[in-house]
Amino acid sequence: MIRRENLKVSGSLTMYGLIIIFALCSCNLPAEQGTETPLAGQDRGSGDWGNLENTCPSESALYDLWFSHLSVVDIDFGGGETIYLKFENIPPSFFQLWIEPSGKVTNEGIWNITDIGYQGTATYPDANDCPVQEFDGVWEMRAEISGECESGIVHIHIKEEWVDPAIHSSCGDWIGHPGFYSAPELDLIFDLSESRPTDGIQVPEGGPFYANYGYQLGPSQSELPFPRLDLDE
Repeated sequence: MIRRENLKVSGSLTMYGLIIIFALCSCNLPAEQGTETPLAGQDRGSGDWGNLENTCPSESALYDLWFSHLSVVDIDFGGGETIYLKFENIPPSFFQLWIEPSGKVTNEGIWNITDIGYQGTATYPDANDCPVQEFDGVWEMRAEISGECESGIVHIHIKEEWVDPAIHSSCGDWIGHPGFYSAPELDLIFDLSESRPTDGIQVPEGGPFYANYGYQLGPSQSELPFPRLDLDE
């Protein structure tokens, strides 16, 4: 945990906001089971998904894990120095995964990259070259998904990671490195007897950081998964 007194306020607050996001997101926060977190802006078709079995699939089945992400850093350092930085998913936002007859859950071999937008403002009145810094851009996020299905209950472990992050701003760019987590590693639970099984976590407002990560599992609306591309080539 980053404490306020350990931060030395200087002419650039961008790094402070990112440090708080990455530090808190890398923590293994407990998942809130059975939450009804809305997934705003997602187009999954009208009506009930239907055909959700209350048992695990008897043959390999492709599923979509829809998600809604919001994380915000909002800090007033005093003396007119502030930072507000928001990350939010850009719909449609989902990952694909297989549930095998053995019960194994995996996204191996599937393309799992989606867009997360960011925007914000930092102010530092004593900086003559750039007293107000504005942020705006899009990052890519990928996920590693594993787990198991047993008696109609799907246990999913998901780790999300930024792909070559870089902050673009009116005062210049900050270049990050792969390996930053975009959310805590989560253990999610979905009951296939429910028409729209949902799970997720919330970090409530009131502090320097708040977030809402919601997930919803359903049969894939794609006939085939998106193939994985080798990002290292």
